[in-house]
Amino acid sequence: MENKNRLVLLDILRAIGVMLMVEGHTIDAVLSPAYKDGASALFQFWTFFRGLTAPFFFFSAGLAFVVATVKYNGGMLSVSRKAKIRRMRRIAILLLLGYGLHMPLQMLYDPSAVSQEAWKVFFIVDALHVISLSLLIILLIAVFAKSREALLKSYVVAAFASLALAPLLEPISWEKFLNPAIYSYLTFRAGSFFTFFPFSSYLFAGAAFGAAAIGLPVETRAATLTKNFAKASAVSLVLFVAFFLVQIRYVSPYVDYWRALPAVNLLRFGLVAMVASIVGHVSMRSFRFPRILPAIGKSSLTVYVVHLMIVYGSPVNYGLAQLLPDGVHPLVAIVLAACVMSLMFGMVYAMESYRARKRKLATVTVGEIAK
Repeated sequence: MENKNRLVLLDILRAIGVMLMVEGHTIDAVLSPAYKDGASALFQFWTFFRGLTAPFFFFSAGLAFVVATVKYNGGMLSVSRKAKIRRMRRIAILLLLGYGLHMPLQMLYDPSAVSQEAWKVFFIVDALHVISLSLLIILLIAVFAKSREALLKSYVVAAFASLALAPLLEPISWEKFLNPAIYSYLTFRAGSFFTFFPFSSYLFAGAAFGAAAIGLPVETRAATLTKNFAKASAVSLVLFVAFFLVQIRYVSPYVDYWRALPAVNLLRFGLVAMVASIVGHVSMRSFRFPRILPAIGKSSLTVYVVHLMIVYGSPVNYGLAQLLPDGVHPLVAIVLAACVMSLMFGMVYAMESYRARKRKLATVTVGEIAK
């Protein structure tokens, strides 16, 4: 499943995260409120597992970023100037897309006409904001780290710090003394879908796995990663069991239970690492994944942005959420989710076909010139 330049396992992990995210976003956006029953065991089950999609996506993004960015030769770490420029450009694009999806159109021609409510929506933090800021920190650590051991330890410390700080920072009334452009990263009360703490911990955890992987031979890298995923899953689940009841009693009354409680996030990470380990084991047993999966992983950003525009709309279009304001029956929601996923598959297939034709044309042209 690997080639010389790319760890395809990472693309498959990202593809799984993206597909789960498309399914979760679509059903959440179109499902009628009448069926969002908090007392329903089925709905609670779906809600919990939907909460795994963002951690899965974040974790694989941090892992892939380090593997693709940091080089380890002769015991020395390095990040090339070209890699720095490319990563900084990508980080800037992620941040601009994050704000662009929330931007009111009035900002383009008359910022003074933007309402206070529209400004609040503009400053809401979502996955792209958290990813861009986390990747910037991951890149800076990689640039200044002196050794692979220091790199690995830095990412592990950052991951645990993000988890531990979440319940301490969430209750603070940041809105009283910080600009909404800043405090939206720190509290869910601003309406943010994600906050930097604790969700950056998943990216830092992925980066730690990437730091452990960069010095490994290509032939054994996937196998070692798979073993590390399994070990991390076991440790996280044990920590969840050890701290859950204590945190329920002493921490949960003051924070958002499902988002900021460290024990719950340890449970999520344990399950994410477990799935990653299973995918790794399957990939090493000569199982041939559909070729579209790695392609989706490589095009994860495009899929993410396009499906958000389809599902939730954007400053330039209405989405399913606006077209179906009263929601639909669960079966219809499932069908719509399948349709959106099919559209994403079709889009990626078309993009890959175009790239393949372009490569083939370039090969033919070079061959004719050589003649």
